[in-house]
Amino acid sequence: MLALTYLSYDFPTLSLQDSIQKGLKILHQSKQENLAVLDGKQLVGNVTERMLIQCAHPDGKIAQLHDDLAQYSLESEEDVLASLPWFEASGFSMLPVTDETGRFLGYLASNAVAQVLLNNGFNSSNGGIIYIPFHSQRDSFSMIARHIEENNGLITRSFMIQNPKDPMGLPELVIQVQTEQFSVIIQSLERHSIHIEKAFHFGKNETIDTSRFDLLLKYLNP
Repeated sequence: MLALTYLSYDFPTLSLQDSIQKGLKILHQSKQENLAVLDGKQLVGNVTERMLIQCAHPDGKIAQLHDDLAQYSLESEEDVLASLPWFEASGFSMLPVTDETGRFLGYLASNAVAQVLLNNGFNSSNGGIIYIPFHSQRDSFSMIARHIEENNGLITRSFMIQNPKDPMGLPELVIQVQTEQFSVIIQSLERHSIHIEKAFHFGKNETIDTSRFDLLLKYLNP
């Protein structure tokens, strides 16, 4: 499920050379929390209404905010699920998507991500996504995988992402698991001192701590 597949072209972009007042007008008309700012065709970052209102020179150009633009984006070849922590960290309802060179391609909307999860689930089987802050001197992927497999879980996808909220700059290990015993796997990992930052459960036969659903519910009810 690549981000490229779910691009939206329904929303405008701004240029570094646009005026602050033009930026405010277009943001207001778009009814979005953020818009992508481009330098030519290259993504520079995201601008918000608060940034524009609080800028030092309201009669100037957006270029003056160059170093303050929010750096949240996704590459087109990344998995759609990799967008979840960026949506959480930013509070945005859409993220700019670029190619590998940083050229802007379009937006990925959070409601599109939610729809993908609802429609596709995990190959029509029970399972979930687990986010684990990963420290190479403390954590071992092979040990985590062994605990999952010992509890009848199948790892169908895994990747590492950078967590901008982590003060230590630790990456997060994201694991997609197909299983009928998702809550048992979570309990087993935590029992072995593996810290679970977030877990999203997509089965119908088990219950799990509802606090872990906060992020998903935010996508489903924007």
